[in-house]
Amino acid sequence: MDITKINYEYFLDLSVRITYHSNAIEGNTLTLNETATIILGSTISGGKSIREVFEVLNHKKAIDYMLTELANDQKLDIYVIKNINKEILDRLNDNAGNFKNSSNAIIGADFQTSTPSQAPVLTKNWIENLNYRLELCKTDDEKLSEILNSHIEFERIHPFSDGNGRTGRLIMLYLCFQENISPFVIEKNDRALYMNYLREQNADIIFDKVKELQQFEKKRMEQF
Repeated sequence: MDITKINYEYFLDLSVRITYHSNAIEGNTLTLNETATIILGSTISGGKSIREVFEVLNHKKAIDYMLTELANDQKLDIYVIKNINKEILDRLNDNAGNFKNSSNAIIGADFQTSTPSQAPVLTKNWIENLNYRLELCKTDDEKLSEILNSHIEFERIHPFSDGNGRTGRLIMLYLCFQENISPFVIEKNDRALYMNYLREQNADIIFDKVKELQQFEKKRMEQF
């Protein structure tokens, strides 16, 4: 899937939807229409959280950055991942784009995330192993399975001070385009299924749903 040949209007549509759903999974209360309005450069009515508006603008900037790297055939590496997180946390966190400098935890998780000293090495090893495993994949389904399993691993490392969920979901989008398979958007309504897949560390839980989401994107792409 050569991203330079994909319609820009589709990318804009995808950006709005993935920004809305990924932020909503993390608790952002802006609606899909409000998210679209912000991304398209218009103003929204007052009374909205400045943080939530920045979360929308930052997420779109992260996607734009990713598309530039993908257009240059840049494979996922630490530089790309840190820059995705940097864009996501711009104006929201002083440690944006840097590995965490203090311990963090996932609410309700029954495991410990990596320590600050472990995070850089674990993330580097994670990327190297992931790219190696993807090279061995022979089918699109095998690639998708690797991407879903790698997301579990990334979220358990939790390498950044904040924004790990949104960073991780954008990494999955990046990998779909890198590996020439259809993208997908995990929607707000699928949050319970998504959280169960992460909690149980079992990609099979969400695999069929993601295949449906990929089919939706294929049809959506044809509309632009």
